[in-house]
Amino acid sequence: MEYILTFGRNPELSLLELKIFLNSRNIGFKLLDFSELAAVLELPELDFEDMISKLGGTLKIARVIDINNEELYSGTGKKIKYGISVYSDTDTSQIKAFVKKQMKSFRLKAMLKSSKRSLPFLSPTEVLNFRLTNEGFELVVFKKYIGKTIALYNPKEIEKRDLTRPKQRPKHMISIRLARILINLSGAVEDSVLLDPFCGYGILLQEAMLMGLNVFGIDRSYECVNASEINIRWLKKKYNVKKRSKIVRGDSQELSKYIKKVDYVATEPYMGPLIKKLPTKGEAIKILKELEPMYLRVLKELKKVVRKNIVIIAPRFRLYTGQRLSLDFDKLLKESRLKAMRGMPLIYTAPKSKMEREIWILST
Repeated sequence: MEYILTFGRNPELSLLELKIFLNSRNIGFKLLDFSELAAVLELPELDFEDMISKLGGTLKIARVIDINNEELYSGTGKKIKYGISVYSDTDTSQIKAFVKKQMKSFRLKAMLKSSKRSLPFLSPTEVLNFRLTNEGFELVVFKKYIGKTIALYNPKEIEKRDLTRPKQRPKHMISIRLARILINLSGAVEDSVLLDPFCGYGILLQEAMLMGLNVFGIDRSYECVNASEINIRWLKKKYNVKKRSKIVRGDSQELSKYIKKVDYVATEPYMGPLIKKLPTKGEAIKILKELEPMYLRVLKELKKVVRKNIVIIAPRFRLYTGQRLSLDFDKLLKESRLKAMRGMPLIYTAPKSKMEREIWILST
């Protein structure tokens, strides 16, 4: 079967996440087409709702249909809403005419819902707010392909989890979306052990547990270790999670003291002080010089304990001149004897961020 998958920001990162996710689970696929907004894959029949709940960069999954032989609506209501989301420059006039004709033949009163953001496609939030998956349908159009949405990223559930966890530290916490991406880029699969050596309040560890992984966290702060343990206890109870977890206070520059072996690592280390404005070249160079020894020691320790893959973030500072400054990661890899996946690093950017993130996928 063919499926259209749509992406948010950082489409190349989202596509790589998807490929590694499928490969690590031995799920065969064929990439048929790709753009900055969407991809078309040939895939076996899967639990796509479970799959999209584990991915960080995929927003919608739509099954490709032959619209001329598809009954678009199979509910019992006589008043429905539907959406047509377009992810290419495809002319949809004939599609709209066909849908209207089919709705009329079924004697349905159908209302086409459009995005309020002046875009040709609906966001997952809009699809949920319009209740299209419950009380209608959404068509996804990408080039020559027409699909019907069957699985959807749920930002409301993510926001609820973010806001209701007992311990919060907003300016220092990794986003759930990025946490999922890092975990999937590592290739980690259910029942394996994932280490976050800079676990903070445990956001990445919590997402890993929801994805079926056992976790080990390290942080040098008493406050962070305590908060992480509280958040994980809350997660286990609220979501009935049975996976193992262990959090220890310690310095990740000596992490081989605390753990002998783990399967995977996904982490965002300390990347310097919070910056409120773009730094000068001198300020950026000073921060990078201070960070380099710590990164090197941590990478050397990871070399000792990791069986498979490491996904680690490094800072890349934006300057007023448009120049970017980052760690000499090639030097760090040479000295730590780790290997980077071809094409690294990938760049992750977030709205309003004064700093970009380099994502490195490494192997021992």
